[in-house]
Amino acid sequence: MEISGKEGLPVAKYGLLLPYEEIAEMAETVIQETKADIAYKKVIATVESVNEARRAIEAGADILIARGHQAMLIKKHTNIPLVELRLHAQEIGLLLKQSKNILKKECPTIGLVTFENMLGDMSCMEELFGVRLLISTFNRMEDVLGQVSSLAAQGAELFIGGDAVSGAANTLGYPALTYRSSLESLREAFREAERIAYAMEIEKKSEAQFETVLDTTFNGIIKLNAEGRITAINKLIEDLTGRSMESVLGLPVIQVFPDFDEKMIEDILEGNAENYNVSINIRDQAWMLLMAPIQYQDSITGAILSLQKLSGSRAGSRQRDMFLNGFTAKHEMSDIHTYNAGMREQVNLARRYALSDAPVLIYAEEGTEYFTFGEAIHNSSSRKNEPFVSLDIASLSEEEQMDAIFGRNSMEESREKHMWAAAVRANNGTMFLRNIEGMSMQVQCQLARTLLRTSARTDILPMDNLNVRLIASSKVNLADMVNKGTFHVELFYLLQGLVLEIPPLRRRPEDLGFYFETFFAEYSKQYAKYLILTQGAKKTILGFSWKGNMVQLKSFCERLVLMADHRSVDEVQIQRLYDQLYPRLLEDDNGRTRMVVYNAPEADELRGLMEKFHGNRTLIANELGISTTTLWRRMKKYGIEAKYQ
Repeated sequence: MEISGKEGLPVAKYGLLLPYEEIAEMAETVIQETKADIAYKKVIATVESVNEARRAIEAGADILIARGHQAMLIKKHTNIPLVELRLHAQEIGLLLKQSKNILKKECPTIGLVTFENMLGDMSCMEELFGVRLLISTFNRMEDVLGQVSSLAAQGAELFIGGDAVSGAANTLGYPALTYRSSLESLREAFREAERIAYAMEIEKKSEAQFETVLDTTFNGIIKLNAEGRITAINKLIEDLTGRSMESVLGLPVIQVFPDFDEKMIEDILEGNAENYNVSINIRDQAWMLLMAPIQYQDSITGAILSLQKLSGSRAGSRQRDMFLNGFTAKHEMSDIHTYNAGMREQVNLARRYALSDAPVLIYAEEGTEYFTFGEAIHNSSSRKNEPFVSLDIASLSEEEQMDAIFGRNSMEESREKHMWAAAVRANNGTMFLRNIEGMSMQVQCQLARTLLRTSARTDILPMDNLNVRLIASSKVNLADMVNKGTFHVELFYLLQGLVLEIPPLRRRPEDLGFYFETFFAEYSKQYAKYLILTQGAKKTILGFSWKGNMVQLKSFCERLVLMADHRSVDEVQIQRLYDQLYPRLLEDDNGRTRMVVYNAPEADELRGLMEKFHGNRTLIANELGISTTTLWRRMKKYGIEAKYQ
């Protein structure tokens, strides 16, 4: 397509495919008026529509103009830009006026039968021309007779349509008027073609500009359409994936980049988020991923995804040896499985925190995924290829804490201890301190000074040279400890900037159910027991508090599977085992502790009847209105033994 200098308007080449000579002659008038550039013009038979459309494109046409059934076939079988000639309201109005003159009625019923792609707005025609208008559209010529018959049954007295409609109406004995496209409908088609040409040229300019950006940027660029499918990538993305642009065009971005968060992309494309800026790990390298929607007027037409490599630190050979000797993090963000909205929000925060070097504080109960979060943040950061050192403060006495973190207790062996202290081992990487609420005030003070880079340089302990990112976890709210004077104020505010709060499993029922069934299936396979859970069992699982979270859930599943004697596991077995493993402890008035075990009401009733009838199963069954076989099954179900013989 070329651009003329006249008013900056595009000059496209048109192809005209018309159904009869009369309309072709009228088209010449419009061509002269508009000075349109016609690459191909021909009166064609309908069966040749698609082939003629392809010939027009080969002749240089950018946009085609066609009518009726021919236009429908071209649109269905090609992707060629097409303008469809429609009946102008003026044409329909004249035919309606002519119909009234023929029928000589004040308000006749007129049947209008045409291809569905030929009509514009007909909503006011009845009121304007004083007729009752019955409209029927079709897509296949063989449907014409049926459409005419249907409208005749509804009271149509005269029909308006093409040659086929007029023929069908005459066959049924009804008068008919054949419509013909007018100069005005042709003019409107040429105006529409000009608008399309202008839009096509704007799109070509935009694509050229975007291609320039793709070729010159140092970032990886991915362009998506509104369905989340790839429409363009640049050279860096081709190198990163090892795939050409042609091989990924039209594919869902998640298929090409499975590590991308699908929910984030959905939020961008659905307008639920203005942008995302998160860390992601691709091919053992940390990248910053930026996502933003492409918005045109009030609609989101796609999204741009930009990947920027995070620059990593460079450790010396000693740190590299430590990394190779096992100070590594195993988990990635993709390992955190959740269906819970609150948990997903924490995952999204963690992805963003990975972009920073600031300390991260994770509030979480024991048994939750806090350690997985710590490793995933490290592996999504620029420190990924550096050491990840973890230390549980709860396992150390106050005297051992300073030595374990900073190597400062024993002056005689200070150099060696300093070299193997956790903070030094983690230099250029990440140190994860679990249960930081158990840290002594002295160690808290030293940790704050180290993070603030204010500790004094000495020959023995040059801690100001350390480059360590801190991640800490706590089971208690550190703000309460600050108020009580048991936690260092400066350290609290250093940690409180980037905070995660991992919800326990009892607040994530969808995740609780998923993990229970996962562990249950895992142990069923391990012990070669092909067990199934009843719906009652699944419901009961969701009702427990699971204070030990994943750890408790997993050990419970192993015990349940290991001890199961029947293929079906129901709620009674679940409840019995839970009460057995985790009985409730109550204190009586004398301060003595006793265990409370839950019993199902049905089980209590059976035990009472066993006592009442001294174990006579016939009498018990009669009392319950059941058979002795059913009674025996219930006794087995609740583990009730026959004490009486």
